[in-house]
Amino acid sequence: MGAVTQAIYDRLASDSVLAAMLAVYRGRPAIFTAPPPGDAPYPMIVTIGNVTDDPDDTKNSRGREVRRDIGCYTKATGSMADLEAVAERVRQLFHRATLAVDGYRVWLCEASGPVLGETDQTVYGLVVTVRLRMQEV
Repeated sequence: MGAVTQAIYDRLASDSVLAAMLAVYRGRPAIFTAPPPGDAPYPMIVTIGNVTDDPDDTKNSRGREVRRDIGCYTKATGSMADLEAVAERVRQLFHRATLAVDGYRVWLCEASGPVLGETDQTVYGLVVTVRLRMQEV
């Protein structure tokens, strides 16, 4: 798992409030950093790869600006209230937070959303986007 993925996973999985809102898969909160297995239960979180990963260098340092979507999903029940609570918790965990990413000093961590994600008659989705600006150490 890459350093950014690991940092995001660790933040999500270590929060007991969020864990209590999610299903359990193989003894852990249903948080996936790859496509979830077919037997994965809802509600779940899926975060796969960066949406953007751009250089953010200065004259004296090498940096990156990364945006990562964190998708929150649940079975369609006619209400998105529980899903909204999950997505809002994800936002709280990242917006203006201190995040440790191995090999970098993160100097900005922001969260935007949640906004509507994949939604159909069987599954509802909301997406929170995390923006990281960081310098290599």
